[in-house]
Amino acid sequence: MGIKKKNGPYYYAAYHDEYGSSRCVPLKTANKQIALRLYQDIIRRRNAAREKLPLHITWEAFKYKLFRHMSIDKAPETVRGVKLACRCLEDVKKIKFLQDVTPELLQRYKEYLIQKGLRNVTINGRLAYIKAAMRQGEKWEFIPKRDWSSVSKLKAPRGRVVFHTPEEINKLLEACPNDMWRIVVLLGADAGLRRAEMMNLKWEDVDFNNNQLYIAPNKTAYHRIIPMTHTLRNALEKAKIGAINEFVVNIASSRKVENLSTYYHMFIKEAGINSFLHKLRHTFASQLVQNGVELYTVSQLLGHRSMQKTEIYAHLVPQTLHKAVMNLPKRGMTLVGMEEKTVCEGNKACRQIGVDFGDLMGK
Repeated sequence: MGIKKKNGPYYYAAYHDEYGSSRCVPLKTANKQIALRLYQDIIRRRNAAREKLPLHITWEAFKYKLFRHMSIDKAPETVRGVKLACRCLEDVKKIKFLQDVTPELLQRYKEYLIQKGLRNVTINGRLAYIKAAMRQGEKWEFIPKRDWSSVSKLKAPRGRVVFHTPEEINKLLEACPNDMWRIVVLLGADAGLRRAEMMNLKWEDVDFNNNQLYIAPNKTAYHRIIPMTHTLRNALEKAKIGAINEFVVNIASSRKVENLSTYYHMFIKEAGINSFLHKLRHTFASQLVQNGVELYTVSQLLGHRSMQKTEIYAHLVPQTLHKAVMNLPKRGMTLVGMEEKTVCEGNKACRQIGVDFGDLMGK
């Protein structure tokens, strides 16, 4: 099977169709390279017919549909992450059709990212984005179901949680060049907002009557309510008087999330403070945990969909865990078991050890 010539200069494509019958189709070209491309297109159509897949699902058409779909249901940062992962995948292989993306290609993609020296956690994130995109393609029945889980994640240590002390937050607030930056610091340290949530927060989401913020970047079902601290409320009330538009935070003319991080780094560098935007969110969660707030409550305030994400703060409650164990009912058990007690029943020394141990546990 392949391309061949018969009695003239033109090539023919010889192949088995989707029903297993032999076919010989004239390609009407004497150019071998063009004939090969036409043959490959015929084979792709045959395979698509066998798998009952739609034809002509190009990679570019799929990406366009995917990004448009995600822009409605997903956060902007997630869409940017998927776009970046797709661009990097195209560095591994020039993709023409969606069917070209396979678990084998994804494995090569992982190896490529490792060679680039990216961190394991970053590589896992890129892999997760591509897998999610391909599973969406499966839902749309553009490709058959494939075992994407065969491409395993890399081992990545859990990130270290860093946060500011109350004194450092006060120093940050004093170093802020204007009231707008004080609001940014307070939205992170007193409300736990992500940078995208800061940029998307509108005045209509600030409820002064009920003293709370309504956080829902995409206005989805995953919204949350965050009570305002006295300091944050005062800062917002002052800013509302001179508001220039519908958004609470206005740092630059462009509303790109990355700009907020860029300007924040410039601000803290001049102030000589070791910080980054997400460290403010860590500060909010860490101080809640250290003040005895349950992890489930912290998870709800942070907007985590899984408690596993919140468990990175669990190490900050050793005293709480210690008190929990100490609240167990006191036991009057003895050192010796029932069978041993029978053997030692006549031994006064054994009985005395049991009594002394029971008293110790009672204390």
